[in-house]
Amino acid sequence: MQFMQKTANWSGTLMCISQRPKDRTGPYLNLFRAMKLTVILLTVAFLNVQATGFSQNVTLSGKDLPLKKVFNAIEEQTGFTVFYSQEVLTSARPVSLSVRNMSLTSFLDVVLADMPVSYTIEGKTIYLAKKKASAPGIPSLAPLPPPGVIRGKVRSASGESLAGASIKIKRTSTGTTTSHKGTFNLDDIVDGDVLQVSMVGYTTAEIQLRSTEQGFVATVLNRNAAISVRMVREEEFNVIITLLPVISNLTEVVVNKGYYTEIQRLSTGSVASVDARTIEKQPVTNVLQALQGRVPGLSVVQNNGFPGAAFNVQVRGINSLLRTSQPLYIVDGVPFLSEAINAQTGTEIWGANGSTSPLNSISPADIERIEVLKDGDATAIYGSRGANGVILITTKKGRPGLTRFDLNVSTGLSHIPKTVPELNTQEYLALRKQGLKNSGMTPNASNAPDLVLWDQQAYTDFQKLLIGNTANNTDVNASVSGGDLRTNFLLSGTYHYETTVYYLDKSYKRGSANLSINHTTADQKLGISVSAMYAADNNRLSVEDLTARAFQISPNFPLYNPDGSLYWNGFLTQNPIAVMMRTNRNKSSNLNTNVNIRYRPLAGLEFKVLGGFGRADMDQAQLIPRASQDQSVATNTSRATFAYSYTNNYIVEPQVSYVRQIGQGRLSALVGGSWQYRKSRQPYYTLASDFISDEFLENLGSAATVTTRSSSVDYKFASILGRLNYTYKDRYVLNGIFRRDGSSRFGPSNRFGNFGSVGAAWIFSDEPFMAIPHKWLTTGKLRASYGITGSDNIGNYGYLDTYSSTTYNYNGYNGLVPSRIANSNYRWEQTKKLELALELEFLNGRVKFTPSYYNNNTGNQLISYTISSQAGFSSYQANLPAKVQNSGLEFSLSTINVLKKNFTWTSNFNVSLNRNKLKSFPNIEKSSYYTSYIVGNPISGIYVYKYDGYDTTTGLPRVADLDKNGTISFGLLDRGRGDRYYYGANFPKYFGGFNNSFTYKHFSLDIMFQFVKQKGRDLLTTGSYPPGYIYNVSKASLENYLADGAPDQRHILGGYNAAVGNYLSSDAMIVDASFVRLKNVSFAYDLPVRVAARLKMNAAKFYIQGQNLFTITSYEGFDPESQGLSLPPLRTITAGLKFSF
Repeated sequence: MQFMQKTANWSGTLMCISQRPKDRTGPYLNLFRAMKLTVILLTVAFLNVQATGFSQNVTLSGKDLPLKKVFNAIEEQTGFTVFYSQEVLTSARPVSLSVRNMSLTSFLDVVLADMPVSYTIEGKTIYLAKKKASAPGIPSLAPLPPPGVIRGKVRSASGESLAGASIKIKRTSTGTTTSHKGTFNLDDIVDGDVLQVSMVGYTTAEIQLRSTEQGFVATVLNRNAAISVRMVREEEFNVIITLLPVISNLTEVVVNKGYYTEIQRLSTGSVASVDARTIEKQPVTNVLQALQGRVPGLSVVQNNGFPGAAFNVQVRGINSLLRTSQPLYIVDGVPFLSEAINAQTGTEIWGANGSTSPLNSISPADIERIEVLKDGDATAIYGSRGANGVILITTKKGRPGLTRFDLNVSTGLSHIPKTVPELNTQEYLALRKQGLKNSGMTPNASNAPDLVLWDQQAYTDFQKLLIGNTANNTDVNASVSGGDLRTNFLLSGTYHYETTVYYLDKSYKRGSANLSINHTTADQKLGISVSAMYAADNNRLSVEDLTARAFQISPNFPLYNPDGSLYWNGFLTQNPIAVMMRTNRNKSSNLNTNVNIRYRPLAGLEFKVLGGFGRADMDQAQLIPRASQDQSVATNTSRATFAYSYTNNYIVEPQVSYVRQIGQGRLSALVGGSWQYRKSRQPYYTLASDFISDEFLENLGSAATVTTRSSSVDYKFASILGRLNYTYKDRYVLNGIFRRDGSSRFGPSNRFGNFGSVGAAWIFSDEPFMAIPHKWLTTGKLRASYGITGSDNIGNYGYLDTYSSTTYNYNGYNGLVPSRIANSNYRWEQTKKLELALELEFLNGRVKFTPSYYNNNTGNQLISYTISSQAGFSSYQANLPAKVQNSGLEFSLSTINVLKKNFTWTSNFNVSLNRNKLKSFPNIEKSSYYTSYIVGNPISGIYVYKYDGYDTTTGLPRVADLDKNGTISFGLLDRGRGDRYYYGANFPKYFGGFNNSFTYKHFSLDIMFQFVKQKGRDLLTTGSYPPGYIYNVSKASLENYLADGAPDQRHILGGYNAAVGNYLSSDAMIVDASFVRLKNVSFAYDLPVRVAARLKMNAAKFYIQGQNLFTITSYEGFDPESQGLSLPPLRTITAGLKFSF
């Protein structure tokens, strides 16, 4: 007999941390220390093996493990002794499994299910013995129903019943779903049938049923892929199936690339994804907010904090000299607008939020998953539209299961995270007096009403009054879903309401509905999916962002006259209360529908066609009543602007795909086409003025003057595409893509362009030489890709002579004037993308690390070529031979730090470093861009004067005469045209995010940090005037300004000064705008399943969420992300309840 017993050991790791450079100062000192401590703690968590005692749960993963090694693991982890003789194991074979925190008895059932070995447990000893000969598989289950019928129950590893699990018979493609108690019944079972058992969040299991004289017995077929079920004896049920949670790895993750899907392990491209579980933890109104800091290579910057605000989105930098960086958005296979609805044609009406993001019309609650396609291999399938990356948005669909009703209700509040400390009344007035004195000006009612007319003791905190209020928000999401394996559905509706932080009542409302129906025929050959999503919103905001007024207005400005009417004072300062009386109203709606039909006549062969229709429209009104203007000015009249814009989008995409096994390889082929037609119209853009009364501002018949114009544009796009993929031994992958696009934006001779890519991957961890010595490496993959994508991101009809009407009249007819210079010779812009990457998994998938390098070069630049105005136009559409390069590194790290039965801790970290430069520009010296760009520098560089102290004669700040010509000029030093030198890039040096997720029993906590390393400008640069002018000023900016001048403060001035203007354009105004932000915190409590069941519910959850909670930064303005004088992204806190019935 053999006796074995082991005890767990503890091992530690000693790390040597190098000393931080002494020249680093500022608020990042503590931050760097905290980050180092975090690295130490995480490293210890990743690498240490700890055991503070024994439990009766087992965690083990591996391929072809000898039973002896399995039993050793049991003894180490549980403290039990395994007692057996060598002959017991003579006929036993190695096992492959992957289990975590499984109970000891369940683990033994799994390991010995197909073995001729039985076990008994007495005390702390496990006795193994040879099993008497019987039918293969697990013992028959009693009591046995008649042959052809099977009863069962599905539950989780913790013993909780799983309702809604899918049970499908592969032979007939029929099946059922489990009841609310996790039970199911199946008939029509024959010998050899295979059951597929699946549920969202759990590993899919395949079980084969065999008929014996005693009844059915069951065997797990996919044991080698993942141990996901166990079969036990029980009197009440025929079979008990235990599903294990999915622990994602490269083999299990499915990547959506639009026209096709593939598992991450065999993917040759760069794709990152964010799922619904991540999105729903963030209280956001636009899904782009949920992507900030979570996707390597994706930069998302919110322009301001208003509802509907636009975002600056970049995937691996800016490729074009036009500075356009918006990626291609695809929603359920249908291209979606990347620019505002009212920007497609005609004239935009802007309110306080600026241009409106079209994605604001999609409720984040309706989104199931988002994929970001980055490299040439992933984006080449989209051809000319993939140069700036592709963002695929998949909305929620129906799933098989019991009909269920889900309700999610939340409410919360928002406010600006911080205000900027400014001068109080006494400090401000002292500064004004000194400024007027230094400028030789005598205060009077015209140049200094703050000193002559206004109360010298009055004080109003205008930041608090105008933008310092609390905004409220409410969200209600409801859905009903269900169906069987053949037909299932989802119907959902959402409602969102929020106010603003403004002084007067402004609001934003949005409602949406989402319908999805999926049907598959009994033979599984024909499938039809239909989805429709409709959203409508009403955004009532002020005409302008009041943040600048709140910051600049004098602290003693009187808002009202003694009689209660609004106070006015000429042109120097407008009354902010009057500005709030002006309204900008945007009503928009968005309909996105698609039908997807697929037919599989033969195994591996599939025909598919997608038909989609989208319609987006916006009805706008900007109302400026006379009451919001100075009544003493006779020329001030009431005004209104009305506009209506809409875009219809049609798309049809047929395709054929074929998959065939060839020896030890697998060949996949796809051929398809795409036809798209986009029709954009602005039926009217109407200006009206001088209404008879402010009460009739929306009645055009009451206006004395009315002018109307319209606009329209059509865009057509046609393509053919193909993909060929070959995988050998599931280890070597070669992927090729070709696409030919035609766009109506090019002339007849240049309308079509060819694009494509080649990608390859090598799973080197599966090589024989990696099998034994590197057990710590679970999966290792090397991949590379090279692709050519393009861009037609230009205006329409640039190759045609076009004309527009004019108000000039001749013989009763309006005239026509040329609107552009035609050029039929410009061609497609092309981006060549190269990427090299490693995808590594360590310690059975507990650590995942992916470093990647990319190099993108964009040539044949499509630009608006600047020409002399003597030609009658300032520019025309053309190509430039310039090349723009974006290269960089991306790193992502995911870890499972702790994985216990009642406690888990996972972490995700990513960082991106992008470098942009103008790589080449032949004959730039002969072009109009010679004074704008420098080869080797970024296309968006910072060019400034060099601050050179102050002039002792004048006391004013001085900048250096770098070109030594005796004067200060605005041109570029490198061109010999001026004194501005290159300071650095206007892009972030690096950015990323760090997320930690914790669960303890029924509690969960998610904490996410976002960080950006970048430069910014001091708030003084938001104006052209020095401190001492009638504008208030930041205390921090004033302190810095005083330090850069003479001690007698002669540079405090009451008006504009050229020397101060140069100073405001110098490197003295460049500040560190880097930040680390607690972007999101989500805390939730899930009601135990048994408690929820007693309350007649499937599930219930209470949660609290926070967004933009605090920011660590040395930037002294409102916000380092939006910068300048715009409303910063708001701090939001919400609480909600989620129920499922």
